[in-house]
Amino acid sequence: MRVCCYWLLAAVCPLLAWGESQLPVAKEAERHRSPIDLAVLPGGQRVVVANHTADSVSLVDVVANRVVAEVACGKKPAGIACSRDGKQVVVSNLWSDTVTLLHVQGDRLNRVREIAVGHMPRGLVFAPDGKTFYVALAGDHAVAQVDGERGVVLQTWPAPREPRRVVLSADGRYLVASSSRSAQVRCWDTRSQRLIWERTLYNAFNLLGLSLDAQGKNVLTAQIHHRNHPIIKENIEQGWALDNRIGRLALEPDRDTPPYWQIALDIRRLAVADPSAIVESPRSEWTVVAAPGTQELVLIQSPAIPWTSGEAGDFLDSSLDQEDGKFRRVDVGGRPLALQFLDDHRVAVANYLSDSLQVVDVKQGKLTASIHLGGPAKPSLARRGEAIFYDGKRSHHQWFSCHSCHTDGHTSGRLFDTLNDEATGTPKMSPSLRGVVHTAPWTWHGWQNSLEASVEKSLTQTLWGPKPTAEEVKAVVAFLGTLEHPRNPRADKLSPAAQRGKALFEGQARCIRCHEGDYFTSTRNFDVKLPHDGSIYDKWNPPSLRGVADRGPYLHDGSVETLDELLRRPHAPEKLGAKPLTPEQRKDLIEYLRTL
Repeated sequence: MRVCCYWLLAAVCPLLAWGESQLPVAKEAERHRSPIDLAVLPGGQRVVVANHTADSVSLVDVVANRVVAEVACGKKPAGIACSRDGKQVVVSNLWSDTVTLLHVQGDRLNRVREIAVGHMPRGLVFAPDGKTFYVALAGDHAVAQVDGERGVVLQTWPAPREPRRVVLSADGRYLVASSSRSAQVRCWDTRSQRLIWERTLYNAFNLLGLSLDAQGKNVLTAQIHHRNHPIIKENIEQGWALDNRIGRLALEPDRDTPPYWQIALDIRRLAVADPSAIVESPRSEWTVVAAPGTQELVLIQSPAIPWTSGEAGDFLDSSLDQEDGKFRRVDVGGRPLALQFLDDHRVAVANYLSDSLQVVDVKQGKLTASIHLGGPAKPSLARRGEAIFYDGKRSHHQWFSCHSCHTDGHTSGRLFDTLNDEATGTPKMSPSLRGVVHTAPWTWHGWQNSLEASVEKSLTQTLWGPKPTAEEVKAVVAFLGTLEHPRNPRADKLSPAAQRGKALFEGQARCIRCHEGDYFTSTRNFDVKLPHDGSIYDKWNPPSLRGVADRGPYLHDGSVETLDELLRRPHAPEKLGAKPLTPEQRKDLIEYLRTL
């Protein structure tokens, strides 16, 4: 158990308590809002929205179609939730390692306090009491229970790797979390605080969508399925590369591990890229899926879904692939990321790239409102590059995007067999793109000296899309330049163990020979005594060690699960010409690596 006292933190940092204060928000013309999550207040007339790039929260009236209030929060808000009475709102601040509590009073959002909860908080859900809430801590690989009134963390549960979403049963008993990179779903009993089941979705990744069905009996998921075949045109056309799927798990299974049902969403030559959210209508009539890669919502009549506990296949089941209204696609543009029903037939949509809150009528299959939240009238070069990065329509038959492998510019934690190294049968781990503009040369073998050429090759020989213009390549590179590492709280003050580890890194272990400078990498390539991977290259470029604790599995082939295993086996210092480490020294070195 970990407890942090709000009153102590407030004494150290006055910004942790504001009472009724309203801190200023960036002027409308200065920053994109980039809504990333939303919560509908009781009655369905008001919606609160987390604005990821404006560091703010908006209160939106969907009857009058206008923003009625906007207040500042922490850095890069990523998730938002409201209490069941609609009076309390909590937003997670991804880069501040905090959550912001707000009170809804008419047309005002009043900031109450900020609570330190852990590293990189994302999804949130309130308990029935309206005072306690749960938050997914992506950077700590954990889920936390927080007392909002007292500002303390009550309990944490482990949830590797990168938990993103949390949902809670109506009675508050069952807490479910999904982890993006490990494609694992976990359920805890909040009364006993015990993990009651855990399920890994076979060959899945980017598990970004999680909700409960309208009856509260099943967990719904949205994710990508990896076929583990080379990413070449012929395989993409047959659905043998990456498939886009939704799934269902029983909340209270008869056994320790619930059975898993799923269906494929893709249509031949017209796939559904990057499903990110899933929600069912209050009367179980419709299931709606956000597909930001293809800038659309997928609407499916819930009773018609042909769930299967076996292999879902490569394409949408033929029972849905017909013009009878059971399966529809609604183009909304931009990048729809989050969904929640306003009433029986209208769904609210947080659309990141269009800076808007949208409303879609699922019965009509029509976008009925788009409420602009603020932001520049003309996108910058980097913003245009961001749109290309997330655009699944640029891939062959629109199956996936750059984001599919490099999730939000980071890593999906999966191996992909592309032609990046001029060969097939040589799958490589998707590297993080954080700080990528500073880490030339590129690729695992360090053969690529032009980031522009690398971008063009990825768009034409990984996505197998059309050749980009020079301006489009320039735009993507500009966007890559915005991908930096979040603040690492462990780096603020090195512990004694981390200080000893730093000395080992620079001395006895000699890690600094290959991992040097601000990004802990090198412009040179090295023979690091790894088995040949079957490509035409025999040397390796050391990956940056910035943020190394928030990656894994490790090495080009993902064969190493932990840093401890890495330093004991393939990268043991004695295998690379340095002196061996004792177990205690290895722990110190890992403690230092976790601060980078």
